Amino acid sequence: MNTEIKGILLTLLAAASFGAVAPIAKFIYQYEITPNFMLALRFLIASLFLWGYIFINRKKINYKLEKDQMIIMLLIGAFIYFLTTIFYFNAIKFIPVSLHVMIFYSYPFMVNIFSFFVFKEKISKNQSMAMIIAFVGLVLTVSINSSGFSILGISLSLLAAIFNGTYILLLGTIKINRVDSVVTAAYTNLFSSISFFIYCGIKGEIHVDMPSNAWIAIVFIAIISTAIAIISLSKGIRMIGASKASIISTFEPLEGVILSFIFLGESMNIKQIIGIALIVFAIFLINIPSTKESNTQNAYNEKIL
Repeated sequence: MNTEIKGILLTLLAAASFGAVAPIAKFIYQYEITPNFMLALRFLIASLFLWGYIFINRKKINYKLEKDQMIIMLLIGAFIYFLTTIFYFNAIKFIPVSLHVMIFYSYPFMVNIFSFFVFKEKISKNQSMAMIIAFVGLVLTVSINSSGFSILGISLSLLAAIFNGTYILLLGTIKINRVDSVVTAAYTNLFSSISFFIYCGIKGEIHVDMPSNAWIAIVFIAIISTAIAIISLSKGIRMIGASKASIISTFEPLEGVILSFIFLGESMNIKQIIGIALIVFAIFLINIPSTKESNTQNAYNEKIL
């Protein structure tokens, strides 16, 4: 299996893992657990899992960072990732989830445009077409209630998209590319959990008396939908680049719709089925590089891995 295919599969795994968060979070909320405290526990448990793994493999994994790398990781975890999730979960309070999802998943456009103008990363015809097809598919997949428009909600959702795009771009920088993916994930979750516990402490939202079902769901989100997802995404970005990874990540809302249909009893109409098909096609399209593109990408991979 070549590097390109590995990167695609890892990015899809990350998207699938992240995509399971919304349906499970909806299940957790029925126990009157606030989103902020759920996130605090999510990142703490994920951090403990990752640092435990690093400790066991400490002879093979270099977890020490240079000063500038530590600054970037602190920025990513305590600020960028923290604000992304804050904006993401608060936007849902003011606008329908479907509208929020459509706005949030505009971040692949932001990543590609920023990569093109700042990092001088070339955008192929396949990438351009895939972005358009994926966005059309996303619009069809989610159903928007026009009565649910809120300037505040839309602004929060847009901010979540901007910060998430920034997070992906920072993971793709040369400084962080050289850090082991497990170490990157461990620091991100550690700093994020600290920020959230401070935030929850100030708001008085710390509450550990929860039923076992809630704890099991939070642990699942922490390990599968956080630790493993972040590791997979970090490795995927290294192998295929931030632009392609961001487009493939549109699989995430698709999975959320499918899981909601299967487990939460939500309906699915013909427009959503067409939208899902378009997103799948976009993912397929983005992963059919020309020979020239393939050779360039392989040369890039050999350089950074």
